[in-house]
Amino acid sequence: MSTGNQPDSPAAPGTHSEEIAAIHARLDAGDARMARIEQSLKANTEATERVESNTREVISLFALAANGFKALEGLGKLAKPVAAILGLGAAALSLWAAFKGVFK
Repeated sequence: MSTGNQPDSPAAPGTHSEEIAAIHARLDAGDARMARIEQSLKANTEATERVESNTREVISLFALAANGFKALEGLGKLAKPVAAILGLGAAALSLWAAFKGVFK
């Protein structure tokens, strides 16, 4: 009678060494596969680091451009009151020149 996991009769001679050889072959194949995965991961990491260093410059340029647009926006907000002040000054000078010409 069998207890579930154990066979009723002992294994045939020589089968254990074949099973062990098969296990070693699978382990060797797994080691080779793991080495390929590690090499691929290393190459992928190096490529990612190159991309990161290249895009760092582009990101800094975008940040500079954003700051430039903020400065231009500030100048645009300042331009309207300055234009009004200059227009008022030009009108005052024109009025002064007109009075100066009339009262001469």
